[in-house]
Amino acid sequence: MTSLAEAAPKSRARGRLVWVALALSLTLNVFFVFGLLWFQVAGQPMQTPAERVAATASELNLTAEQRGAFQQFVNEVQERSRRLRESNQPLIQQVWDELAKPQPDQALIARLVDEATENRHTYQKNMAGVLSQFLAALSPEQRAQFVELAKRPQDKRAAHIRRLIMP
Repeated sequence: MTSLAEAAPKSRARGRLVWVALALSLTLNVFFVFGLLWFQVAGQPMQTPAERVAATASELNLTAEQRGAFQQFVNEVQERSRRLRESNQPLIQQVWDELAKPQPDQALIARLVDEATENRHTYQKNMAGVLSQFLAALSPEQRAQFVELAKRPQDKRAAHIRRLIMP
Protein backbone atom coordinates (compact mmCIF):
# COMPACT_ATOMS: atom_id res chain seq x y z
CA MET A 1 0.00 0.00 0.00
CA THR A 2 2.91 2.29 0.58
CA SER A 3 4.00 2.04 -3.02
CA LEU A 4 0.45 2.91 -4.19
CA ALA A 5 0.30 5.88 -1.83
CA GLU A 6 3.64 7.15 -3.11
CA ALA A 7 2.70 6.59 -6.79
CA ALA A 8 -0.48 8.71 -6.61
CA PRO A 9 1.27 12.04 -5.74
CA LYS A 10 3.98 11.36 -8.34
CA SER A 11 1.30 10.63 -10.93
CA ARG A 12 -0.56 13.87 -10.09
CA ALA A 13 2.69 15.84 -10.21
CA ARG A 14 3.49 14.34 -13.62
CA GLY A 15 -0.04 15.12 -14.81
CA ARG A 16 0.29 18.75 -13.69
CA LEU A 17 3.71 18.97 -15.29
CA VAL A 18 2.27 17.70 -18.59
CA TRP A 19 -0.54 20.30 -18.42
CA VAL A 20 1.92 23.09 -17.62
CA ALA A 21 4.13 21.99 -20.53
CA LEU A 22 1.11 21.89 -22.86
CA ALA A 23 -0.05 25.34 -21.72
CA LEU A 24 3.45 26.75 -22.18
CA SER A 25 3.74 25.17 -25.61
CA LEU A 26 0.34 26.54 -26.65
CA THR A 27 1.25 30.02 -25.41
CA LEU A 28 4.56 30.01 -27.28
CA ASN A 29 2.89 28.75 -30.45
CA VAL A 30 0.22 31.47 -30.26
CA PHE A 31 2.88 34.17 -29.83
CA PHE A 32 4.89 32.71 -32.70
CA VAL A 33 1.88 32.65 -35.04
CA PHE A 34 0.84 36.20 -34.11
CA GLY A 35 4.45 37.32 -34.59
CA LEU A 36 4.49 35.86 -38.08
CA LEU A 37 1.16 37.50 -38.91
CA TRP A 38 2.31 40.86 -37.57
CA PHE A 39 5.52 40.64 -39.58
CA GLN A 40 3.57 39.87 -42.75
CA VAL A 41 1.18 42.79 -42.21
CA ALA A 42 3.43 45.46 -40.69
CA GLY A 43 6.94 44.33 -41.40
CA GLN A 44 7.52 45.60 -44.91
CA PRO A 45 11.18 45.40 -45.80
CA MET A 46 13.09 48.66 -45.59
CA GLN A 47 13.91 50.22 -48.93
CA THR A 48 17.21 51.86 -49.66
CA PRO A 49 17.08 55.56 -50.55
CA ALA A 50 17.71 54.64 -54.19
CA GLU A 51 14.77 52.21 -54.14
CA ARG A 52 12.50 54.84 -52.58
CA VAL A 53 13.50 57.40 -55.21
CA ALA A 54 12.92 54.87 -58.01
CA ALA A 55 9.53 53.93 -56.57
CA THR A 56 8.49 57.60 -56.40
CA ALA A 57 9.63 58.21 -59.98
CA SER A 58 7.78 55.11 -61.12
CA GLU A 59 4.58 56.04 -59.31
CA LEU A 60 4.61 59.49 -60.92
CA ASN A 61 5.06 57.88 -64.36
CA LEU A 62 7.78 60.35 -65.33
CA THR A 63 9.01 60.86 -68.87
CA ALA A 64 12.73 60.61 -69.61
CA GLU A 65 13.09 64.40 -69.40
CA GLN A 66 11.16 64.50 -66.12
CA ARG A 67 13.29 61.65 -64.74
CA GLY A 68 16.34 63.79 -65.44
CA ALA A 69 14.77 66.73 -63.61
CA PHE A 70 13.80 64.42 -60.76
CA GLN A 71 17.32 63.00 -60.50
CA GLN A 72 18.72 66.53 -60.51
CA PHE A 73 16.25 67.44 -57.74
CA VAL A 74 17.28 64.39 -55.67
CA ASN A 75 20.99 65.15 -56.18
CA GLU A 76 20.47 68.77 -55.16
CA VAL A 77 18.54 67.73 -52.05
CA GLN A 78 21.23 65.26 -51.05
CA GLU A 79 24.04 67.77 -51.57
CA ARG A 80 22.31 70.59 -49.71
CA SER A 81 21.31 68.23 -46.89
CA ARG A 82 24.91 67.08 -46.57
CA ARG A 83 26.11 70.69 -46.39
CA LEU A 84 23.47 71.51 -43.75
CA ARG A 85 24.56 68.56 -41.62
CA GLU A 86 28.21 69.53 -42.02
CA SER A 87 27.52 73.12 -40.97
CA ASN A 88 25.19 72.29 -38.06
CA GLN A 89 26.97 69.26 -36.62
CA PRO A 90 29.86 71.28 -35.12
CA LEU A 91 27.37 73.80 -33.70
CA ILE A 92 25.33 71.06 -32.06
CA GLN A 93 28.52 69.48 -30.71
CA GLN A 94 29.52 72.84 -29.23
CA VAL A 95 26.11 73.12 -27.56
CA TRP A 96 26.54 69.66 -25.99
CA ASP A 97 30.09 70.49 -24.91
CA GLU A 98 28.86 73.70 -23.28
CA LEU A 99 25.94 71.93 -21.58
CA ALA A 100 28.37 69.40 -20.12
CA LYS A 101 30.19 72.15 -18.20
CA PRO A 102 29.31 72.84 -14.55
CA GLN A 103 28.45 76.46 -15.44
CA PRO A 104 27.29 76.48 -19.09
CA ASP A 105 27.32 79.81 -20.89
CA GLN A 106 23.62 80.26 -21.72
CA ALA A 107 24.34 83.17 -24.08
CA LEU A 108 26.77 81.01 -26.08
CA ILE A 109 24.26 78.16 -26.21
CA ALA A 110 21.54 80.53 -27.42
CA ARG A 111 23.85 81.97 -30.10
CA LEU A 112 24.85 78.49 -31.34
CA VAL A 113 21.21 77.33 -31.44
CA ASP A 114 20.23 80.51 -33.30
CA GLU A 115 23.01 79.92 -35.83
CA ALA A 116 21.96 76.30 -36.40
CA THR A 117 18.33 77.41 -36.71
CA GLU A 118 19.27 80.10 -39.23
CA ASN A 119 21.22 77.52 -41.27
CA ARG A 120 18.17 75.28 -41.32
CA HIS A 121 15.86 78.19 -42.19
CA THR A 122 18.09 79.15 -45.13
CA TYR A 123 18.19 75.50 -46.23
CA GLN A 124 14.39 75.26 -46.19
CA LYS A 125 13.97 78.46 -48.20
CA ASN A 126 16.50 77.20 -50.75
CA MET A 127 14.82 73.80 -50.90
CA ALA A 128 11.48 75.45 -51.63
CA GLY A 129 13.11 76.95 -54.74
CA VAL A 130 14.68 73.64 -55.77
CA LEU A 131 11.36 71.87 -55.26
CA SER A 132 9.47 74.51 -57.24
CA GLN A 133 11.93 74.11 -60.09
CA PHE A 134 11.35 70.33 -60.17
CA LEU A 135 7.57 70.68 -59.87
CA ALA A 136 7.57 73.03 -62.87
CA ALA A 137 8.76 70.07 -64.99
CA LEU A 138 5.66 68.03 -64.04
CA SER A 139 2.20 68.05 -65.52
CA PRO A 140 -0.53 69.48 -63.27
CA GLU A 141 -1.71 65.93 -62.50
CA GLN A 142 1.79 64.73 -61.61
CA ARG A 143 2.36 67.83 -59.49
CA ALA A 144 -0.84 67.19 -57.57
CA GLN A 145 0.11 63.53 -57.15
CA PHE A 146 3.60 64.46 -55.88
CA VAL A 147 2.13 66.91 -53.38
CA GLU A 148 -0.34 64.29 -52.17
CA LEU A 149 2.48 61.77 -51.79
CA ALA A 150 4.45 64.26 -49.72
CA LYS A 151 1.47 65.13 -47.51
CA ARG A 152 0.41 61.57 -46.62
CA PRO A 153 1.99 60.80 -43.24
CA GLN A 154 1.08 57.12 -43.35
CA ASP A 155 2.92 56.58 -46.61
CA LYS A 156 6.57 55.65 -45.99
CA ARG A 157 7.63 57.02 -49.36
CA ALA A 158 5.89 60.31 -48.59
CA ALA A 159 7.73 60.50 -45.30
CA HIS A 160 10.94 59.97 -47.24
CA ILE A 161 10.02 62.78 -49.63
CA ARG A 162 9.33 65.05 -46.67
CA ARG A 163 12.69 64.04 -45.17
CA LEU A 164 14.35 64.79 -48.50
CA ILE A 165 12.90 68.27 -48.49
CA MET A 166 13.17 69.06 -44.75
CA PRO A 167 15.55 66.70 -42.92
